[in-house]
Amino acid sequence: MPVNKEAYIRYKIIDTCLSGKKSYPRMDDLIRTCQDELGKKFTVSTIQKDIKAMKEDEALGFLAPIKFSKSNNGYYYSDENYTIKKIQLNENEIDSLIAAVDLLTTFNGDRVSSNFGVAINKVLTSVKEKYEKTSDKRTIIQTENPPKQRGWEHFDNFFKATKERIPVSFIHYNYKKRDFNSIVLHPYLLKEFQNRWYIIGYSENHKAIRYFGIDRIMEPLLLKKEFVMQPDFNAEKHFENIYGIYALSKKVEKIEFVVKIMLGNYLQSQPIHESQKIETYYSYGSLRLSLQLIPSQELLNFFLMMSNQLILKSPKWLVEEIKKQQKSSMLNYL
Repeated sequence: MPVNKEAYIRYKIIDTCLSGKKSYPRMDDLIRTCQDELGKKFTVSTIQKDIKAMKEDEALGFLAPIKFSKSNNGYYYSDENYTIKKIQLNENEIDSLIAAVDLLTTFNGDRVSSNFGVAINKVLTSVKEKYEKTSDKRTIIQTENPPKQRGWEHFDNFFKATKERIPVSFIHYNYKKRDFNSIVLHPYLLKEFQNRWYIIGYSENHKAIRYFGIDRIMEPLLLKKEFVMQPDFNAEKHFENIYGIYALSKKVEKIEFVVKIMLGNYLQSQPIHESQKIETYYSYGSLRLSLQLIPSQELLNFFLMMSNQLILKSPKWLVEEIKKQQKSSMLNYL
C-alpha cells in the first residue's frame, strides 16, 4: 500500500536533515524538526519506523543509505549525493499524476506482476503529499479486472529473459494437439492481446519465430547459453499489420465485410485497426468496411463471434474458412 501523506512529509523532512553537508542530526533533532514543520508531537518510535521504512521498504522504493555514527551520535547518508528528491515534479505534473492515481491503482494487482506493482507504488507515493483523502472520496474510474491468468507467476522470469536476452526452456502444452513439448526459446517480445500474454521469440525446436501463451507454459528455466537473435525480426513491424497474434497467411490482404448499423456504430467509434475504411454506406445505416491486414486467427474469431452482425465478403479463402468453422460449431459436439 502507498504511504499516507503525513508519513511522506516526514520522509522529506528527514531527507532534508540528512542531505548535503554531514551535520549528523540526532534523534531529538529529527523529532523536533518534524514537530516544527507539522505542528504536532511525534515519538521516538515513529521516527525510528520512518528511518527503517526509508532504508528497507522495497515497496516505498527509497532504500536510503541511512547510517548512524557512534562518534557523532547522529544519523547521516553514507552516500553524500543521495536524496529522495531525485525526481522533481512541478505543480502541473503533480496535478496530472493526481488525476491518474485512481486509474493506476486499478492496475495494481493481478494485471501486473509484483515488481511492476512496486513501480506503480513508487509513483503513487511521490504524489501522495499533494493527494488529500477525504471521507466522501468516491470511486469514479472502474476498469475491467479479468481473472488471474494461469502462468502469470512466471511473468517476471520472462521479462528478465526478454530484457537481458537470456534463452529460456519450458514445457509447453498444446491445446489443439493435447500434448506436451519441451521448448528452448530465445525471447524477443512479451505481448498482451485481449487480457492474454504471449512470449515471442526464436524457437530452437522449430528453427523459426514462434509464439507461446504463458497460460500454457510450465517450469520455465533460464539457460546459460548463447542468445540467438534473428536480425530480420522487427517486433513493431511484425505486428503492425496483424490483429492479434497468430497470422493465417504471410501477406497483407484487403478484407471486406458488411456490418449492421449497431456494430457499424461501434466499429466507427473503435476501429479494429488503423487501416479500417468505409467502402460503402447502405440504407438503414449498414456499412461495407475494409481492412488492410494479414488475416489472423484472432480476426477470424472476431468474425465468427459477430456472425449475426456482419457478413464477410472477401478474400474468398477466408470466407470459405469461416463457413468451414461454422459447420464444425459446438452444436456438432452436443
